[in-house]
Formats: sequence, structure tokens, C-alpha cells
Amino acid sequence: MSYFTRNKTWAIVFLLLITLNVATLATFWLVKERRSGPPAVPQSGVVDFLTKELGFDSVQKIELIKLHQSHQEKMREVRKNNRDAKDAFFALLQQHDIADSVIEKAAKESAKYDSETDVLTFHHFQQVRNLCNETQKKKFDSVIQQVLRMIGPPQGKPQGPPPHRGDDMPDGPPPGDDRRGLPPPPQ
Repeated sequence: MSYFTRNKTWAIVFLLLITLNVATLATFWLVKERRSGPPAVPQSGVVDFLTKELGFDSVQKIELIKLHQSHQEKMREVRKNNRDAKDAFFALLQQHDIADSVIEKAAKESAKYDSETDVLTFHHFQQVRNLCNETQKKKFDSVIQQVLRMIGPPQGKPQGPPPHRGDDMPDGPPPGDDRRGLPPPPQ
């Protein structure tokens, strides 16, 4: 083989590898975009699930959709208030020598919205149950726990991202400490 033929072969192999790398990266990027794109609305899945499982007619389905939309509007407001209360609570970290009573008051304010979320959801499903006839109510009672799992956070997974770790925080136990966070041995 001549020098030019050998280099031509390597150039083709090199271009082929670059093309494959670009295609692989593009595929990963597109798949990630689909996963992190606009989230699917699981609640509309809940409406479809309830309609199918309970055998709702068209009138019941329309009422269910209205209830769902009203519930979502109320929940958006409560979630916003909850975020604001939690932000105010954790903003207290910036203050020095803060009284425990102030901390407890801010924590209760934040917890109030968690409770409000539960009450709104309870009343929403009471209204949904009231749409049902007697046969549908029995079925509703048997599937409500499944519905609540559908709308809640995934089992075993935290709701939000992990807390931000600053650069000043060490990774793991102090040097030379192989106890991995165990309490000190008894004296």
C-alpha cells in the first residue's frame, strides 16, 4: 500500500468515528430533552383513569374535568404560598441570634400550607365521590389509594433536588476517620 492510500483509509475511519460520536451525542441529547421537557400532566391521566375505572358517563366526565380544573387552580395558589413561606423560613438562616419562637412561628406558617394541600385534596376527592352512583362509589373506595399514589411523589424518591453543597463542605468523614459517621465508641 502506498502512503496516500493508507492515509486515505485512516481519514475515512477517522471521519466515520467522528460521525458516530456526533450521532450518539445527538441521540443522548434528544432523549434527555424528551425526559426533561414539559412534564406530562399526570392529573389528566388521573381524570382518564377515574373515568375509565368508575365507568363515568359523558356528563360525569365533564363534571370531573371541571372539578379537576378548579382543584388545580386552588392548588397552584397554595403551592405558591407554600414556596414563599418556606423561602421566608429558610431566609431566617441569614439572621444571627434568632429566637426559637420566631423559628417555630415561621415553621408553623410553612406547615400550614402542607396541611391546606391535604385538606383541599381531601375535599376534591369528596366531591369526585359525590359524582358517583352507589356502584361507582364502591369502586371509587377500592381505587382511591391507587389514585393517591398516582398523584403523589414516586415511592422512595425525594420530591425535589438534593440540597446544594457548597465548596466549603467536605466530601465524607474527616481525614483519618474510617467510622463513616458512626457515633464515637463508648468510653
